[in-house]
Amino acid sequence: MPGTVALVSTIAATLSSSVLGATLIYYGVSAAIYAGLSIGLSLLSNALFKPSSSASRPEDVQQSTRQPLQSRFRHYGKGKYTGPWAFADSKDGWFYKVVMLGTGEFSQIHSFWIDDVEVTINGSNVASGGRFSDIPEANRPLIEYRIGADSQTFYSNLGATFSEWDSDCKGNGIASIFATQKALNSDQYVTAYPNGINTTYKVIADGVKVKNPITSVVEWSDNPSSIILDYLTHPDAMRLPTAIFNTTQSVALWQAAYTASDVQYDLKAGGTEDRYRLWGSYRLDERPADVLNRMLLSCDGRLKFTNDGGMGLEVGDWYEPTVTLTKTHIVSISELSRGRDILTTANTIRADFLNPDEDYQTGDADPWIDADDVSQRGEIASDASYIMSPSHAQARRLMKIESYRLNPRWVGTITCNLAALYAFGERFIRFNYERFSINEVFEVLDFRFDIGQDGILQTVTLQIQSMPAEAYEWDEDDEEGVAPVRQDVTVDRSIPTVTNFGGTIERKNISGALVPYALLTFDAAPSGLKVEAEGKLDADSTWTPINVTDGETSAESFLLSDGEDYNFRARHSTLTNRKSDWTTELDLASVGDPTAPAVVNTVVGTGGAGTVNITWNSPNSDNYNRTNIYRHTSDVEGSATFVDDVFGAANSSFSFDDNSLSSGTYYYWLRAANSSNVESASVATGSVTVT
Repeated sequence: MPGTVALVSTIAATLSSSVLGATLIYYGVSAAIYAGLSIGLSLLSNALFKPSSSASRPEDVQQSTRQPLQSRFRHYGKGKYTGPWAFADSKDGWFYKVVMLGTGEFSQIHSFWIDDVEVTINGSNVASGGRFSDIPEANRPLIEYRIGADSQTFYSNLGATFSEWDSDCKGNGIASIFATQKALNSDQYVTAYPNGINTTYKVIADGVKVKNPITSVVEWSDNPSSIILDYLTHPDAMRLPTAIFNTTQSVALWQAAYTASDVQYDLKAGGTEDRYRLWGSYRLDERPADVLNRMLLSCDGRLKFTNDGGMGLEVGDWYEPTVTLTKTHIVSISELSRGRDILTTANTIRADFLNPDEDYQTGDADPWIDADDVSQRGEIASDASYIMSPSHAQARRLMKIESYRLNPRWVGTITCNLAALYAFGERFIRFNYERFSINEVFEVLDFRFDIGQDGILQTVTLQIQSMPAEAYEWDEDDEEGVAPVRQDVTVDRSIPTVTNFGGTIERKNISGALVPYALLTFDAAPSGLKVEAEGKLDADSTWTPINVTDGETSAESFLLSDGEDYNFRARHSTLTNRKSDWTTELDLASVGDPTAPAVVNTVVGTGGAGTVNITWNSPNSDNYNRTNIYRHTSDVEGSATFVDDVFGAANSSFSFDDNSLSSGTYYYWLRAANSSNVESASVATGSVTVT
């Protein structure tokens, strides 16, 4: 196995570089190894796949913050993305921001989102839709973008405003958004940009293009074979030598993995999907081990060394093994048991996955449950994570495979003679051990080389467990489960209007005079809101604010002019100055003195040629101001016509001539009134004849 040993050494040396950020200790196969040392694939895999708390999740690529230094992301498949700020500044009331979406050229941008509200962009870069529909087009935000091409133009509109953003700021190889938030009045601004300068700009896009291992065409693909091969070799990823993956046997494995992933599976709701797809992102400063582990989990994948010194990929796909181990290969059996220890089994598999229906974030899959076992032993749960698997059905297929791994029929560790070297790199072997009536397919979990004195390879040790074909069989109707139901929650951003708004005219005694004002009433404002009110003369267009004390249910207006008509209205306001609609306008007529004086007395009407003379005495009332005179040709006061008002003092005699009348019979009524023109009851003259 000289080619394989050399390959392991090459990979270990690569992984021990700064790519991992830590040293991977590797023990090579040489005479320097002391007797009894046992090495194997587990050494490499343990170093690669040791869990890390810093591993990124789909939610991470939807966070946009302003920090001096931030790691960039690279994206595969499809997702919803934003990123760190590359520029932010304001000028003349406008705010400008550049957001880096990711490293590498996007294949396609499908849609744009502002604070999770989808918008459309026209040819002038104007964003429309959602809460921007009620804003004049000239005041709507602008969005420009670059897809991250190797050579792209800089944002000249930004450069025209800020000289520091010049033609050298092209951002080649980085997809980005340039957003402009235009100045708005306070009401519009808090509605359009409730998060202010922290407004988030996102896209739904197809990530970077990758090479098809079958056709060699570089194009967008979510096939795990293309993506994992790209990640292993890309300069912004693991940077392994491409020669490792170009050997005859390794190329065949990558192509087979591509084909196996592309197999169509029926969906319970109708239609089909690829067996394995891979969507996800990684930070450029993230441990490659963590990223590679997420990718392999999405397709039940394993990297496989080939006999010609290469490395390929096997995705989860059961096959009848070509290697069979029997008692003729076995040197010793250190462990062989029926099933796992009860403490390491599970009858419930819980898992999360990348859910496009939940805003391209992680969602919980329907658990995989062995109901019969749960009824006997109670729930014994195990958690799995498939956050680069963009399908609930795909996650469930992986969960089924995991359930068989956690509950195998047989588990064993066997040491074999060198004839078992044919099993090196094989995922499945057939183990035929007549002594225990075992003759079935096993999965190889670990393969170790046992080195003796002078570095001589003596035996190999395999850790195996049974894996039947049923683990990879699939019945979508019975096994797909129930996908999480999307909760389409429409957030009501409107502010409730003021309720039970009303008012009356009240008076204040100022220096002996009654001066009117409006006493406005309303329901208490809900928590977090306050009431605003204002009023104006009916004939005016300018509103005057009215002070409303927080928590109160009434407010006094400014002083009113006596005898005028006024309009009043109210609304709610938030702490961030967002406003509700105004109430319907309340119309009130101001009255300074609501008390009528006493009636006039000694009323006499005398007719003449084309005239009527009326005499009377005003009442002895302190608030008397005038007498109003009404006339009709019949004795019906309700439709009488106002003739004139006669001002004068209280307890005084008055005379009034109504001239230019046609001959006929007339009736008059006199009413005393105060300064607010509030009238007393009327006193009639009776019929008066005009000649």
